[in-house]
Amino acid sequence: MQLVGQKVEHGMFGQGLITDCSDNIVTVSFPQGDKKFIYPDAFASFITLKDGSIQNEIQAGIDKQLEAAAAKNQALAEEHARRQRIRNLKITPNSQAAFNVDMNELDEIFAAGAVSTGCYLSGYSKGEPRIPSKLRPNSACLLTVLPPDSPEKERQILGAFMVKEDFWGDSCSNGMVEAHEQHTLRLGAENSLLFWDYFDYNEPIPRWGRTVFKYFPNSTMQKVLLDFMQALQGTEDEPLIQEFYQYFCKINRLPK
Repeated sequence: MQLVGQKVEHGMFGQGLITDCSDNIVTVSFPQGDKKFIYPDAFASFITLKDGSIQNEIQAGIDKQLEAAAAKNQALAEEHARRQRIRNLKITPNSQAAFNVDMNELDEIFAAGAVSTGCYLSGYSKGEPRIPSKLRPNSACLLTVLPPDSPEKERQILGAFMVKEDFWGDSCSNGMVEAHEQHTLRLGAENSLLFWDYFDYNEPIPRWGRTVFKYFPNSTMQKVLLDFMQALQGTEDEPLIQEFYQYFCKINRLPK
């Protein structure tokens, strides 16, 4: 855009001529002498080009900068509010969840980074997605599988993930629990853990029932993750589970 030589109008100095434009500084020659202005800011309030098309082009650029600045400020405000909400998060004792999934669903779940909560089986909300109201940014989720023709006591833990930092279960209306981008792990069959080993029960083994997921204590999840660390020791996933565990303890305010 060629500005040198363009005529302008200033509310105080009157008509002038742009004689130089460099380093975001515009020099305008007025009858009273030369004046310098910041480009393009001055064109939004102090000076106006006689050439309306160029003035409109500059104004469009100014508007774009203002929109970008407003969007950045909005994003910063939302990030601050999110972090503040996490700092003020009230830790409840049973905000972890275990999901019953099919072995054939695991690839899709890890690819999508989300798992379904299923639907309500009765009541006013029957058929609608189940809202995971107890899940919050401090929640971890286990993916469990019962091998075909196996008793319930053989239920295996084959994966785990922290929920996203901005996930709040009481606002999850679509029934999809989204996984954290970083803290997600998958166990091979050779490293799988038995889910019911982490619970005290009287014979017979509890039935899972028809619900897709169950809540359980934060302290129990910590034990599971410690065993994850042992199972993955010496493997390429060892750094991942260590970071996962550190993050889990920090956000749940648990001793490491």
